[in-house]
Amino acid sequence: MEYVVEVENLKKSFGRNHVLHGISLKIKRGESYVVIGGSGSGKSVLTKCILGLIKPTSGIVKINGERIAKLSQKEMFKTLLKCGVLYQGGALFDSLNVIDNISFGLVYGYGKSIKEAYKIAIEKLELVDLSEKVAKIFPSELSGGMQKRVALARAIATNPDIIFFDEPTTGLDPITSGIISELIVKCIKEMKMSALSITHDINSLKCISDTVGLLYQGNIIWEGSNQELTTTDNPYVKQFINGSTTGPFTNRAAR
Repeated sequence: MEYVVEVENLKKSFGRNHVLHGISLKIKRGESYVVIGGSGSGKSVLTKCILGLIKPTSGIVKINGERIAKLSQKEMFKTLLKCGVLYQGGALFDSLNVIDNISFGLVYGYGKSIKEAYKIAIEKLELVDLSEKVAKIFPSELSGGMQKRVALARAIATNPDIIFFDEPTTGLDPITSGIISELIVKCIKEMKMSALSITHDINSLKCISDTVGLLYQGNIIWEGSNQELTTTDNPYVKQFINGSTTGPFTNRAAR
């Protein structure tokens, strides 16, 4: 079986603060894997370790079979070119219009001509249900939902093997959140990408996930399919999914 991402016994500490205690997970090609967990559980640290933005204390991370720690800076750059990222706040460049934002990685990462990059950018805009009419508009002129769509178009512009979503629906109303989640599923399926997402949005989780991992106190304590979310007897999953104030997350004896 072909895996796009492989993580084995990943640990990360910041001094005496032990954040990740031995994470292991695998993401198949075309699979959408979603990590859930409470605030401060290490979700963002896990993603940054996989992307090579943070050096793990120990453990193994592979992207497309390449062990990240063994790569030279040039090889790492090539590997990361096959990764797309949709940041929590969108992280669009305020000084660039929509078309230049989407084209940025194509021009400066892949060396595409402006003309060629613009053509691809328009195609990606259409994929996220935006028209060419917004191409010359600046991010500050867009609604939050439209900014997310543009950020998604930029993340998929280079046709990545895997895309990372960091709280993709944060700050959006329930309807817009649902639209963005459906667009994410559409892009993953049509482009045959793998995805690793972090989210607190339960509705989005149920929409975009194939596989779910629950991160608690630096460990993935439960992993299962989208369907198993609502059938599992795991008390941690049940409390998290239902948003209950009582359960192992809030029970001091369980900490």
